[in-house]
Amino acid sequence: MAEEHDKTHRLLFAFPRMIEDLVRLCLGGDWVERLDFSTLEKIPERLLSPQLLRREQDVLWRLAYRPLAREDTDWFYVYLHLEHQSRPKRLMALDTTVYKLLAFQDLARRGGLTPGRKLPPMLSLVFYTGEKTWKAPASLLDLIETLPGAPEGLDLWSYFLIDGQRYPLADLIDSRSPLLGLFRLEQLGAVADLPAVTQELAKSLGAENQELAAAFVQLINESILPNVTLPGDRQLRIQELEEVPSMLAQRIRNLTRELEMQGWKKGHQAGHQEGRQEGRQEGRQEGAKNEAAHLFLELFASKFETAPDWVRDRTASASKVQLESWAKRLLRAETPEDVFTDPDP
Repeated sequence: MAEEHDKTHRLLFAFPRMIEDLVRLCLGGDWVERLDFSTLEKIPERLLSPQLLRREQDVLWRLAYRPLAREDTDWFYVYLHLEHQSRPKRLMALDTTVYKLLAFQDLARRGGLTPGRKLPPMLSLVFYTGEKTWKAPASLLDLIETLPGAPEGLDLWSYFLIDGQRYPLADLIDSRSPLLGLFRLEQLGAVADLPAVTQELAKSLGAENQELAAAFVQLINESILPNVTLPGDRQLRIQELEEVPSMLAQRIRNLTRELEMQGWKKGHQAGHQEGRQEGRQEGRQEGAKNEAAHLFLELFASKFETAPDWVRDRTASASKVQLESWAKRLLRAETPEDVFTDPDP
């Protein structure tokens, strides 16, 4: 699942608009205003060495940097190295440094230097979407043992971490960028919030960005909807972002109809009208609780590989409200105990 998640994000960031918004909104600064985003282009594979081509998780872009008129420097390219990660990686600073060294070697080999005969600036961005907090060092220097008394060396390149699950949405709220929609999907607290998120995303994309919208559809189909599909159910899929509200509404109607039928059967077997009414109500409640418990255990086992007996015992005796509360905590929990730490509602 993590590999599919990374692939869908690589697909999204194959679009120049997503790269531009990522740099403008997540990096910022006066220097960004000197970047000519009309020149933004993904480096063709024919210009990359076999070593770089084997690094499938990495993407390399370039765009022109145009200094101010008073600066005694001609324009030159700035390179953006983007990598996607859904799990923390302690040696990421080493990986990004190795990539940049290989890329610099390629640029020097084919004459890709600046007018000042220097290697061009290259920034590494790590777009992270995992649930655990990223704690890995962001600089190669932090991975090298210090030699006491030695002169200070150069910072052998760092990367800039963009944490999709913890990025402050308030910083992007007025941006009208699809990047905001991506962060909202990453930080989705409940499936019930999905229709509102996709509606805003479709509005920000408009009719002129249908290919990018299709990439978001693939992300939702591959990374979000499988989490709300129970075993035995037909895989939920959408063709367009606008289908999400009706798709979820139909699922709720089907579930309600199924629960009502279970309740009716239970009441019918009792042979009395009162039994039918009580059975219908009990069937609804019991069926909803059983589905919530089943879904919670599926999600729990998916995140922590297994659901221990003590978790199953607590789930069996929990109310539907408790299960829903625990399911929300599960999104941010780093250990099984974290799910049950807060007081129950």
